[in-house]
Amino acid sequence: MIAGESLTRQLPYWLVERREHLTHLFAPVPALALVLWLSLAALPETIWMALIGYAAIHLWLFWIVYDRPRRNAARLPHTDWASIMVDVALSIVMISNPTSLLHFLPVYVLIAWRALSGYGRNPATTVILFVLGPIFLFQLLLNRAGNTALTPGEQWGVAGILAGSLGCGIVAIMGSARQKTLIHQLRSDLQRERNTREARVEELEHLANELRMRMRERHALEEGLRAITSTLSLDDVLEQILDSTVQTFGGERTYAVVLTLQTDGLLDNRMYARDKQLQAQWVEPLIRRVMRDQTPAVVTDSALDPDLGEISRIGVRSIICVPLFVGDGPPRGALTVVSATFAAFSSSDARHLSAFAAQAGIAIGNAELHSRLRRQQHLLQAVLRDINDGLIVLDQEYNVVLANPIGQALLNDTSAPQPWLERMRELASRLSDDGRPVASPEWIVGDPECEEGCIVYQAVASRVRTDDDLPDLTAIVLHDITDHKAEERARMDFISMVSHELRNPLHTLNGFVKLVLQGRAGPLTSLQQDFLSMADGQIEQLSSRVSELLEYNRFRAGRLSLQPEVGDLALLIAGTVNRLSLQAEQQQLSLVNETPNLPLCRFDNQRIGQVLTNLIENAIKATPAGGVIRVSAEVHEQEVRVRVSDTGVGIPASELGKIFQRFYQVAKHRRAHGTNMGLGLAICQQIVEGHGGRIWVESEEGVGTTFTFTLPLVVNEECVAG
Repeated sequence: MIAGESLTRQLPYWLVERREHLTHLFAPVPALALVLWLSLAALPETIWMALIGYAAIHLWLFWIVYDRPRRNAARLPHTDWASIMVDVALSIVMISNPTSLLHFLPVYVLIAWRALSGYGRNPATTVILFVLGPIFLFQLLLNRAGNTALTPGEQWGVAGILAGSLGCGIVAIMGSARQKTLIHQLRSDLQRERNTREARVEELEHLANELRMRMRERHALEEGLRAITSTLSLDDVLEQILDSTVQTFGGERTYAVVLTLQTDGLLDNRMYARDKQLQAQWVEPLIRRVMRDQTPAVVTDSALDPDLGEISRIGVRSIICVPLFVGDGPPRGALTVVSATFAAFSSSDARHLSAFAAQAGIAIGNAELHSRLRRQQHLLQAVLRDINDGLIVLDQEYNVVLANPIGQALLNDTSAPQPWLERMRELASRLSDDGRPVASPEWIVGDPECEEGCIVYQAVASRVRTDDDLPDLTAIVLHDITDHKAEERARMDFISMVSHELRNPLHTLNGFVKLVLQGRAGPLTSLQQDFLSMADGQIEQLSSRVSELLEYNRFRAGRLSLQPEVGDLALLIAGTVNRLSLQAEQQQLSLVNETPNLPLCRFDNQRIGQVLTNLIENAIKATPAGGVIRVSAEVHEQEVRVRVSDTGVGIPASELGKIFQRFYQVAKHRRAHGTNMGLGLAICQQIVEGHGGRIWVESEEGVGTTFTFTLPLVVNEECVAG
């Protein structure tokens, strides 16, 4: 091969590229040589005619085979036998005519060449050469006169004919043997393939039977899952799990089914069994083992398991047990199937039972959740039904979503001047984005002018935060404050009576003390003067407290009216600051007015002045010497904001939400300035809110405090409370 490649590399390039074409080009050379040999042999005319017919027939067969292969594809086997018959006919012509060895050899070579070329398609072509050679030689020897010896050329020709005939015979025999070997091999392969296919068919039939069985089990499993998920009753779910398990594994294999749930460390068993003597406690050791290992267990023979000795004595052989997961966490039980047949369960059964147990656990969890939800629903319904407060829940469109009986009764009340639902919608619209609750004024059921014997409610609206996918709701609680209002009226009446009873003696005492201080009762010593001055101051302070209490009482009773008029708020602020500047200087404080020009507002000059005075005096009391108190104002949207800021001790964050409560005092101020009634800021809040404004505080301990109140920039009297 290497030498051939070396020779190829030495040949010219054009010769290497065209060697296939040269092969086709020189292919007719042997045929031309044979034709030349036949022409030199001077064959008889009969043989020449036979050769011409032989060539014409073969050319016609060649044309059939190679020129139109598609049209004559079905005729190809017949053309081979036709070629053989033509060879036989030519052989008969050669034998029937007395022919010399010189004439016979080229024709023999022609027939041999044609037979060998067709041997690949039909081995029968070699039979002609095997028969033709000996027959011709036999005829040649019979026709040879005397015992004339063969010439060397004839000897070589006879040897060639014999060699060709014997060679064809040997080739035919070897071909036949090889064909028999191939046939035997093919038969062996065919038998082996048949055996393989039969084994495969048996395997497929086994798989088909197993598949049909699994399909039946799957169908039973699906029916069981559909059944256990069709109910939300826990008892029904547990009973359905037992029935579905029996249907899944079939009544023949199933001797008993045990469904185990663990509650407070104890195993609660539900069982289906054909034999009533079987007890679930006999399989509890296996159940506890499966729950501990959290893996399925398949027991082929219970007699071999030391923990299952009791159950094996009653004829139970096979057991399959899988853990039962209910929700997250460790198993809460197990599902066990018992059979009286040896090795009745396989690992495939364990997988099916595990899949069924997983769905059963989900169904049990849903049933338990439904039971808890029903209990919570009944509890919620009982609470909503029996509480003394009304509850109404509105959605974002202010439609009623939920109402308890009291709330529904108020919604159905048509005697109210303003429908209750409209009031609640107005209250819900006042909720801010920060979600702080909003309280309503007092709502009276029935006649608004009624003072006694009427039911009074106070509503508090709160934002109810739901999931991100659900809109927020508004819950309105209607608290019955009828008894509270009655107690408050009684308390206010008592305070009013006591205050009036105290005022007359105080005025009398104050008048006599002042007469004595003026010397109208005689001269006083300096010590008497000091004592009486101190008593006069205490009487003034007590009178101020009584007046403050009466004023707050009138506010709470709604008997204190505001008299708003158009005025200059900046002028009122400046006058109040000037009046209190001397008091601030005495405490070594700076009182600064930073109020710009403000638009005209409608307000009660006396009451707003009272608010300013109270806030500034509180700042003076809370600010140590050297501090600064600033009073400022600004217009913000549709309102004026007035601020009183100090650099005092500040208010603890825990007390900021309480300082506007009545009778409440900041602990630091109480220790530093003595005890007071704690009504000043509550009165300020009522005055500001009576004008339709708001008041709030901002403070930081050790830094200072800022009180801010607002007044609306509206001259319409409808916006000012009367």
